[in-house]
Amino acid sequence: MTKITFILITAREDFPYSGNPTMHVFTPTLEALKAQTEKGFELVVVDALWHKRKEYFKNLHLPFKVKHVPAQPNIWIDRGSPGICTQYNKGIIYADGELLFFTGDSYMVRPDFMKNLWERYTQGFFPLAWYLYDHTNGGAKKYHEAGTPRLVSPVPYNILGYDGQEVFVEHRYDIAFKGNREVFQAPWNWWFGCSSASLEAMLAINGFSHRFDGDRMLLDCDVGSRLELAGYGKHLALFKNIFLIRIPTDANVWSSILPKGAPSIKCQYPMIYYNRYFNLPKANTSNITEEEIKWIKEEFCAKQCDIRELCKTQHPWQYPFEHKAGYGYASNKELFEFWKKTPTIIDLRAERQKRIDGDEKYKEGIFT
Repeated sequence: MTKITFILITAREDFPYSGNPTMHVFTPTLEALKAQTEKGFELVVVDALWHKRKEYFKNLHLPFKVKHVPAQPNIWIDRGSPGICTQYNKGIIYADGELLFFTGDSYMVRPDFMKNLWERYTQGFFPLAWYLYDHTNGGAKKYHEAGTPRLVSPVPYNILGYDGQEVFVEHRYDIAFKGNREVFQAPWNWWFGCSSASLEAMLAINGFSHRFDGDRMLLDCDVGSRLELAGYGKHLALFKNIFLIRIPTDANVWSSILPKGAPSIKCQYPMIYYNRYFNLPKANTSNITEEEIKWIKEEFCAKQCDIRELCKTQHPWQYPFEHKAGYGYASNKELFEFWKKTPTIIDLRAERQKRIDGDEKYKEGIFT
């Protein structure tokens, strides 16, 4: 029985780690997963650079199943923009676990991670994992500049020489575990970064919304929102002993097919509240329409958005909804028009069944 599918997406080059330039991008995660005390899990890697390293997992003889599959076809990656929702949905199509955990590269976990994840799931939870940045070998100066305190990890670990003696802890930790709490019932908008949900729940909401592709922000919070709309909100929780350790990466070591610094196409925030306003838990059932865009601009952006005044004064290039020229951003009218015309309809349950039935389009990959 496969209890958990650990879905990892990546578009990062082979050797990205700050202060550790000979360590392969997959090494930290694989070493951490090899040490797991709970063995009933699989790893699904959806890789934008699959064709460059498709042999990587072939002879590793890992103590867990691996499905290493190409992120392409993905029209956003082909345009040099992130197609993260499409990548995660491909991971769902290949998943055979009862519980799905979503993350990216550069993360490590303690040996009890899968055990704790499964234990809490059997108690009725979809655990959200908090995370920290370990600076044993330096890197990620930006987190210090943002004012996040550098300290010793509140939970001990020692993995590949990273020992938690100098870390930045993300902001949810202090809120969730104030007063030494071990469990915190999480709001829907905390479903971000690294979170889980059952396979059945993700199929019920039809996965990540392809309308969020082309940009990086808030696509995961939208999943949390739609899980709540579908009746799963009571399952979302943070636990002190379920967390990830992020290793800082060199900002310059990114995939050449996804150049950094590309301007955003649209503001992602209104699409979450469109779904909430009209009670739409299921994604990818229709393409965006001019009527929907009109409602977003005229009703949400102009009247309902709780940051609309800030947006008007400090971010005028993204008000209302689509980005405009200004503040160093090039005009994105062409990309916005392309986004409007991009098909976003998919039935993940049906696609997953095609994969199980042996459809040719899901046979490319390395399966160990």
